[in-house]
This record gives sequence, structure tokens and C-alpha cells, in this order.
Amino acid sequence: MSTSSAFVKKLASNDRPTREAALESLKRFLSSKSSKKLSELDLSKLWKGLYYSMWFCDRPRAQERLAEQLGSLFSDCISRDQFCSFVSSFWVIMISEWPNVDQWRVDKYYLLIRRVLRHNFKMLKLNNWDEELVKNWLEVLEKEGGVLSGDKKIAYALPYHICDIYLDELELIIFEELKGDQEVLENYKKDDKEYIELYESLFKRKLQIVEDIPIKQLISPFEHLNKDALLKTLREKCADEVLNDERLKDWGVVEDDESDSEEDGEADSASEDEDESEDEWKGF
Repeated sequence: MSTSSAFVKKLASNDRPTREAALESLKRFLSSKSSKKLSELDLSKLWKGLYYSMWFCDRPRAQERLAEQLGSLFSDCISRDQFCSFVSSFWVIMISEWPNVDQWRVDKYYLLIRRVLRHNFKMLKLNNWDEELVKNWLEVLEKEGGVLSGDKKIAYALPYHICDIYLDELELIIFEELKGDQEVLENYKKDDKEYIELYESLFKRKLQIVEDIPIKQLISPFEHLNKDALLKTLREKCADEVLNDERLKDWGVVEDDESDSEEDGEADSASEDEDESEDEWKGF
């Protein structure tokens, strides 16, 4: 029996202690040099077992804890060389198994996807948003049959959910170091002098952080879907939940439409004045 098959059998056990012991063992294995021998097929088998470990996890707190543990495999255990293969294997299993997820289990898999996305961003951050790694990661999401490919064979609930959580999780990771200051800010009233000073300081620091992060590149899959997706509601979802999000304007990633419209309005009014002056009767 292969290593991956041995893990799968224990990870998919309906006995909780067996699953927990298998997960701890898997963490150690993925952090070791031996894991480099795993093929993408082996990684998919592992995710099949991890999928069922979540399937058998029933209580909300236990589900949240397990989702965090599974998500952290991407940032704490897997190597950079195998990161994109591990991401691909996760989505292969989620896409293939999604039709079997019933209404009683759907929320915990939504939670799992959220935590996986969070730790994907964390892994990219740990590698200083390396251009090649970001590019390869996005290619996994957009490749033929990928979760953000727009393929009509993929359940639309998956890209819809990613639209809902993408910027929330990205914001959480890129401004992780500012969490303490943000919590302090929430204790002040908005008209307090201290609130204004801290708010302005945080805003400047956020802009400095964003300068080193390829956010425009990170949202490119949604630009492609917004343009090319076959389903109109998916195109609209990408626009409403990602591309038109006010945070992108605050971070200077996209231009503020209001300032543009004001400039256009001023130009229009100026041209109207010119037209009126030209039309004005000046006598014989």
C-alpha cells in the first residue's frame, strides 16, 4: 500500500481519534523531505481523505478547528515546490465531490474553502508575493476545469463563494500586522481627535503595504470571468463582490469613479457653456 493510500484510509475513518492521529502524522510527513516524492495523484488521494475527515466532523467548534488545521497545511507544512500542486489537488477533489455535498454539510465546506484561501494568501505572503509563485497559483485557479475557469461543468456555488470571500481573506492577510491597531481604533468614537489621528496613520500604513502587493494581478481572474463567463449572474457577481468593491479604490488599485465623473461633469459643463456662448445672439 502506498504512503498516500495508508493516510487516506485513516483520514477517512469514522473514528475521531484515528482521524486526529492521522492528521498529526500527515503534518509531520508533509513537512519532511519524503513528501517531495508525492505525485499530484498522491496529493489528490490525500485530499480525498482530508475531504472525508471534514465529512465526519459534526460539531461546529470541531469543524472550525479542523478547517483551520486543514487550511494551515498550505502555509505551515507543504513546500513551495509542491504548493501549487497541493492547491490543484484540493480543487480537483472539491469540484468532483461538490455534487455530493448536501444541505446539512455545505456550510462546513464553505468554511473549509475560506480557510484554505486564507492560508493560500498566507503562503504567498510568506514568499513575499513572489511574482512566479503568484502567477503559477492563479494559473491553477484559471486553468481548464479550474474553479475560476468559468467552465459550465463546475458548480457555480464554488466561484460564487470565492467571490464572496476573496477580498475579505486577502485583506485579513495583507493587513495582519495592523490587527491590534485596528482593534484599538474601534474603541474610539469617530469624532474623537485620537480616532482621526489613528485612522489617518493606519490609512497611510495600509497604502504603504499595498504598494508591495500585486493586488491588480490577484484580482485578474475576476476580470476575465466578468468579461468571458457564460453565465450572466457570475459576470455580475465578479463585478459586484470583487471588481467594484470600495476597498480596491481605497487601496489605490482602481480609480475612483466619482472623481472621474466629477472631472467629466466639469468638462461637460464647460463644453455646454462654450456651446451656449457660441449660440448666443450677438447682434448684426
